[in-house]
Amino acid sequence: MSAGPLAAVSPVLVVGVLMCSAPAASRPTLQFGVRVPRERAGALVIRRERRAYYWRTAAIAVCCTVAAVAVQGHGSWWLSRIILLPELAAGLGCFWVARRKIAAVKSADNWFAGLRQTIVADTTWRTDPPCFPARWLMPALAVIAATVIVGAVRYPDLPARLTVGFGGREVAKSVVSVFAMVVGQLWITVLWTGLMLIVYRSRPDIEAADPAASTRRYRRYLVAVTQAVLTLAALVDLTLLLAALRNWQVFRLAGPGSALLILPFAVGLVVLAVVSFRTGQGGFRLAAHGPGYSPAAGTDRDDDRFWKAGLIYFNRDDPAIMVAARFGVGWTFNVANPMAWLIIAGIVAVPAGLVAISAAAGL
Repeated sequence: MSAGPLAAVSPVLVVGVLMCSAPAASRPTLQFGVRVPRERAGALVIRRERRAYYWRTAAIAVCCTVAAVAVQGHGSWWLSRIILLPELAAGLGCFWVARRKIAAVKSADNWFAGLRQTIVADTTWRTDPPCFPARWLMPALAVIAATVIVGAVRYPDLPARLTVGFGGREVAKSVVSVFAMVVGQLWITVLWTGLMLIVYRSRPDIEAADPAASTRRYRRYLVAVTQAVLTLAALVDLTLLLAALRNWQVFRLAGPGSALLILPFAVGLVVLAVVSFRTGQGGFRLAAHGPGYSPAAGTDRDDDRFWKAGLIYFNRDDPAIMVAARFGVGWTFNVANPMAWLIIAGIVAVPAGLVAISAAAGL
């Protein structure tokens, strides 16, 4: 399979794998967006719904990937992208079915009855904040610099018409068409770095059962995931550099060999996935070095009311811009915070502007 079809099919496969494996990376006390006491983490309804979710999402991923492969060569490139929509919808449906059944049993049996719900804060997060691993940005910046230098050297000798993209489209030579990959590299690097900087300023995800140990785990988790994200950014930039070198006629790849262009991106995804699932959400799988105070008398607060559909965080009383995601790994926006909407608008506006510029330039 060449780079074009592989690039079209791979998002469907990746989304399917992530969708299927998300429960394995979630905290034991957060099951399908439902907060449960630690004593109930192994409840029968949770085990049953996890098994059902795995089977359903695995079947969805296989069917959608097969469909994406089948449509290659029978239509436009966007056919495989359309398959992502029913795949995501079906996955969300499986999530909501499991969430609804667990929440119903939790409510009927009153799982939090008699438990002291506790909110834990870490005062050292302000006095001794974690250090952002800025040196891990150096590979991405080096790749961007190399792309600019090679593009500047090649620009005078390029023909008037360039073949760009996996589809082999021809466009007129211009600064925009030649250095489009550099713009993409800058956008990816700045976006992912900026989001991780916001996460570093956000409050840690601490467990009430053992605040000291969970804080240490979260610090290690934050560093590990940030390093993996910056590594992925560098490898995505490398994929864009290789694509630019092909567009600039530095080398030529044909047939299955053209799939090598997306190899760095694939390696970056694997690295991020391995790190995320090895650590678990909030680092709950990591060993907590140092003294702890578990077990504590309290349990985490039942905060389901702030999570719409179990995935969207809405809390006007919380000043946080980003919080730990409810399902799987990562972080999400507090959509009740106006600053979050400004950031989301910026994330959407920049690529929309780049698309408009590309369209005006005939790309």
